[in-house]
Amino acid sequence: MHAIEIVLTRAVGAVELRAAQQRSRLAMAASDDGTRLVVLVSAKSEPRAVRKIWKRLGDALPVDVLCGLFPGSDGTYLMSIPMEPETAERLQHLAAEAGQTPEKYLRGAIAGALARDHSTRRARLSCALSRLFDDFTPEEVTRAAARRIGGA
Repeated sequence: MHAIEIVLTRAVGAVELRAAQQRSRLAMAASDDGTRLVVLVSAKSEPRAVRKIWKRLGDALPVDVLCGLFPGSDGTYLMSIPMEPETAERLQHLAAEAGQTPEKYLRGAIAGALARDHSTRRARLSCALSRLFDDFTPEEVTRAAARRIGGA
């Protein structure tokens, strides 16, 4: 059994979810906001489980991406991203130029984007703290942060 998360492009309601479950014969559990689903799939491997979901769901739901819920033995998570044919062709071209498989190229692009986002967030936090320290002492900032975190 493989647990796969289905991330949707928009929220789905109970009626739409029930129809997709009946069509696909897959039991799914939805998040409170209806934008994410979890499904358990019986398959020999996680990639086969993902293929089974794509095959059974078809266009029944507005699927954005499928993700494994647990990391593999190498510590990475399996992701399956649907692409328009032109996008897939462009990805294959860029990967070939880089001498990589499309999967490896995309993995590197995602890792780079996450690293840039992390760096940007750190820089924004540093700037925000600098502005705070212009008006408040470190002790005042620390006490206020502790109150906020503690809910007091």
